[in-house]
Amino acid sequence: GEWRSRMEPVREAARRLVARGVLDIVQGGRVVDASTARGPIRLRLRS
Repeated sequence: GEWRSRMEPVREAARRLVARGVLDIVQGGRVVDASTARGPIRLRLRS
């Protein structure tokens, strides 16, 4: 679908927010490296 074309810009924005300490990128309940994550990811605000 059309949403797939938007995923890489979303991931790029998420990586910037990780670098600023705002977000964690999570897969399977574990924080993962944004640059190596493959497949579905979840974005979680850091507390």
